[in-house]
Amino acid sequence: MSAKHTGNRLARRKAQKRTYRLILVNVLLLIALVISGFYLIKQWSPSTSKNTLASSSPVNQSQTATTSSSQTSDSKNQTKEEEKIKWVKQDNPVKIPILMYHAIHEMDPSEAANAGLIVSPQTFESHLKALKEAGYYTLTPAEAYKVLTENVLPENKSKVVWLTFDDSLADFYSQAFPLLEKYQMRATNNVITGFVENGRADMLTLDQIKEMKEKGMSFEDHTVNHPDLSASSEESQTSELQVSKQYLDSNLSQTTTTVAYPSGRYTDTTLQIAQNLGYKMGLTTNNGLASAADGLLSLNRVRVNPTTTAQDLLNEISN
Repeated sequence: MSAKHTGNRLARRKAQKRTYRLILVNVLLLIALVISGFYLIKQWSPSTSKNTLASSSPVNQSQTATTSSSQTSDSKNQTKEEEKIKWVKQDNPVKIPILMYHAIHEMDPSEAANAGLIVSPQTFESHLKALKEAGYYTLTPAEAYKVLTENVLPENKSKVVWLTFDDSLADFYSQAFPLLEKYQMRATNNVITGFVENGRADMLTLDQIKEMKEKGMSFEDHTVNHPDLSASSEESQTSELQVSKQYLDSNLSQTTTTVAYPSGRYTDTTLQIAQNLGYKMGLTTNNGLASAADGLLSLNRVRVNPTTTAQDLLNEISN
């Protein structure tokens, strides 16, 4: 073989080796690019997912917040309906019926001595049904005060009534409260705080009072021990009215505004003490419609008897 042919063969081999190396390098580069691309895609995907979640999260949170806000609003509307009321000034002095109940249950023969204070659940329900159908709006103490001091009535609700119960008896929870809820009506129970605090079996418990307050009922004062204030010393009257008010203010987180005088007995001294202690209204057992002209601390009430029919009640409270 000539030197020329040998030289050509070596040259071709070198060229082939360069080609193989170049191909190998390209393949390696391609593999590296594929691996790098796969890695980058893997790294990029979670970030995208997080960004997507982050961008969608405010919408979900907003929807949740809206739902929660709506539920809270509905609850507040049910228990604080007065906040939506538009009050309209009246040309003539407003008089309001303040109904006076005590016990709501079926009377036992042994209770004959207190028969005048016991209304059956059936009779009580007939009263609520008649009031509802006649278009009466049940007032809270704050609303009653507003009506009497500003001479206003709720717009489109010219018929108002304030349902009050004396003595904080246990059947207010077991009998009256379910019916009040059924007819979406509100009432005020005047509490004998000493009896409640001492856990008397026939009295409401503080937990029951708090539960009902959360659902729209209100609780005002009926002294500590239910004494005859007209026969009590000034010091004793002051203690009865002050300690009971402090108990309700503290335990119910409220400012107690109203006192119902036990058995309707009071004197001018009683009225002065009540005023000095910050009471805005006083409820008597004097029969009739309540008006500011009678004095806010000596308001009339309409006594409801066991024999009072629904029609009797409507006739008595109509202006």
